[in-house]
Amino acid sequence: MYLNYLILAHKNLAQVDRLIDNLMGESTYVYIHIDKRVPAIEIKKYRFASSDRVKVIRNRIAIYWGGFSMVRATLNLMKAASSKEREGYYILLSGQDFPLRSNENIYSFFQENQGSEFMNFWKMPYKGWVNGGLDRIKYYWFVDKIGMYNSNLFCRFQQENNMERAYFKDYPPYGGSQWWCLTLHCIRYMLDFIERHPVVCDFFETTLIPDESFFSTILLNSPFSGNVVNDNLRYIVFEGGKPHPNLLGITDFSRIIDSEKLWARKFDINHDQSVLTQIEEHISKFKEPYVDTPSTGSICSNQEEPAQVRLQM
Repeated sequence: MYLNYLILAHKNLAQVDRLIDNLMGESTYVYIHIDKRVPAIEIKKYRFASSDRVKVIRNRIAIYWGGFSMVRATLNLMKAASSKEREGYYILLSGQDFPLRSNENIYSFFQENQGSEFMNFWKMPYKGWVNGGLDRIKYYWFVDKIGMYNSNLFCRFQQENNMERAYFKDYPPYGGSQWWCLTLHCIRYMLDFIERHPVVCDFFETTLIPDESFFSTILLNSPFSGNVVNDNLRYIVFEGGKPHPNLLGITDFSRIIDSEKLWARKFDINHDQSVLTQIEEHISKFKEPYVDTPSTGSICSNQEEPAQVRLQM
């Protein structure tokens, strides 16, 4: 069994180096999507760029929070990682996550829970989201093209003029956290489903924050739904209805460790890196040394975009 980490990063690449140092083990591989706006020459400055077990994917795109670009980048990572067909788990992280257990502990957890899919989800409408989150899918959003501010204005225009759009028939929408841990078979199913039903991408491409509904809707309407554990195994703190999680610092250390989760987010070394040092000291008690094999680095390409087939709505 392998642990395949899929990392979405856009800044603080020194922190990404530190993250990967603490993820690595004998059965670990890492795939990174770094925002297209980060120059390739900048990426080459960091240790991960020359690691034999780390691949920076070629098909990089500019990501805009709240837009479908986040889903596109994730799909590119899924295609690149699953092409190697390594049995095990595919774990989506951000560059601002950090493990709370040693690689050995994390590996043992997934060995003991093989066959389960880990994703935080809820059926929409969800009381924790504004208007149950339905405004995200009932109206057209063009965040990647016109930005969040103008997309909000356009949504308001649609609301005022009763311009709701149709949703898929007999295909209930689900929301949830962006982050997940899925098996190879589940990843293959999702990619195959998207290839056979590109209308799903077409629809979610014009929704709001689709990374919090696209994957959960596909998975919870799939044959894998019975295997889904409603837990993404992360310690994350949202407060006051804010769209972004709290930055974690040293004052959060005890709560982070006591959470018994496998990873936590969100960290920023420019905000507080002492908490990362303390977490490293904690997990080092359970960690066996790993020696990476340096290489000249490699950047891998992705598969072709799926053929166009329609799904009935």
